[in-house]
Amino acid sequence: MTFLNFITNHIIDINNYTQPAIHWREGRFANPVGKAEATHGDFAEVVRNLPAELSREDVVRFFREDLYKGFVATVMWGGISRFLAEGIAMNNDRNSTMPKLERLASLLRNAETDIERIENAIATLKRGGENYFYGIGPSFFTKLLYFLAYDMDLNIRPLIYDENMKPVHFALMPEAGRNPFFYYVPVGNKVNYSEFTSFEDVYYGYCELMCNTARDLGTDVRNLEAWVFGSPAHINDQRQNPRAVAKTEVDRMAATGLIRRAFGVKELDDAIGASRIFYDNGIDVKELLDNKEGFLPIGNDEEHPILITETDGYVHLEYVITAILFRQWDLESEMISQCCIGVGEKMMDRLCFKVKSAQDKKPEERNVYFDITAGYNTL
Repeated sequence: MTFLNFITNHIIDINNYTQPAIHWREGRFANPVGKAEATHGDFAEVVRNLPAELSREDVVRFFREDLYKGFVATVMWGGISRFLAEGIAMNNDRNSTMPKLERLASLLRNAETDIERIENAIATLKRGGENYFYGIGPSFFTKLLYFLAYDMDLNIRPLIYDENMKPVHFALMPEAGRNPFFYYVPVGNKVNYSEFTSFEDVYYGYCELMCNTARDLGTDVRNLEAWVFGSPAHINDQRQNPRAVAKTEVDRMAATGLIRRAFGVKELDDAIGASRIFYDNGIDVKELLDNKEGFLPIGNDEEHPILITETDGYVHLEYVITAILFRQWDLESEMISQCCIGVGEKMMDRLCFKVKSAQDKKPEERNVYFDITAGYNTL
């Protein structure tokens, strides 16, 4: 199942979602909060008067009351850096901060185009920019932009973007016809920027894709972003964490480049689909390349079918997978029949091929079985 499928299947949860309040004075936050609170000045004074728990609604309300109070609440809600807590508190007083917040609000409200609104704003927030805040980098200033623009009627609005949301962007891009590997490099279930990519190259595209996805699904992107970003970190079978699902998708797609190079798969969608299928079936592509003995590692009978969790285009993916596997074993293949069969509660496709190696005098018939229950049930 793709990440977009996962979102689509949880649209009711998204529409009804409210992120729990942050206990920002407790646990790992306690020490940096104490450091910020112990300083003297405007920032520390606001911190001391914030409620013990902070919700998104609280931060939005503070911005409506006072831009500076909203700024401080955003920093504390986001989890102030333990390394920079004192510096952030001492170097972002009201007098220096308010003009920056007012300029940012004007940029967001009055820009002629969506891309100018967002790219001009982040350009001024970078180190050396006229709206730079000491100690506040992209993962924090995107939170600031999100809350600052919350009440504005925007087509493409700025959204929170940090290390947790990079995999979300990566996982959504293929379904929108965009190549995630141009911007990101999978590293396990996380992603890094590619060699010539930076935050500035991806942030507007991330906001645009999230906003368009929400619009296509008929929901508010603020609900979608809050659900993805704010769902509890722990996952279970009943309530999976969206960020963890996105990271699984990154992990499944990591073998895509290897599949394209090793097997000559030209279409990115086919390579992505194949890597998902191999991952879901516990097949490591690198190990597959080294294994020249035997026939198919799975799919040989009804008890061990190749599982396809894709709900769209699964028949085409069957052809892609069998082509890859037969090529791996240097077998010429010709499909001679295909039929859908019910096996208990599962629906399977049985593909029958004539296969022949260079040493064989005549071809033999072999069946490959696919579990297509996930896609079949959507028909």
